[in-house]
Amino acid sequence: MFKKDFFLLGVIIGAILPLLFAMGTTFVNIHFLNNPEFDMIKSKPTLMLSLVFNIILFRIFMVNLKKHNMGKGLLLVTLIYILLIIAKH
Repeated sequence: MFKKDFFLLGVIIGAILPLLFAMGTTFVNIHFLNNPEFDMIKSKPTLMLSLVFNIILFRIFMVNLKKHNMGKGLLLVTLIYILLIIAKH
C-alpha cells in the first residue's frame, strides 16, 4: 500500500478521511432522508462517528503495517479533531 513511512502523509489522511465521511453523511441526510435542515457541525454524534475511521486506520498503520510515523500523524489529527469537537459543543 504505502512504501514510505511519512508523518505528513498520516496527517493528510487523518484530516481528509473524517471530512469525507461527514460530507457523505450530510449528503445522505439531505438528499435521501429529505432532511434539508441537517447541520453537520451541530451534529456531535456524526462528527464523533467520523473519527472512528481514523481510529481503525491508526490501528492498521501501527500494528499491521508497522508505519509508526503515519500512525502518529493520524493520531495527532484525531486528537485535534476531538478537542475541536469538545470545544465547539
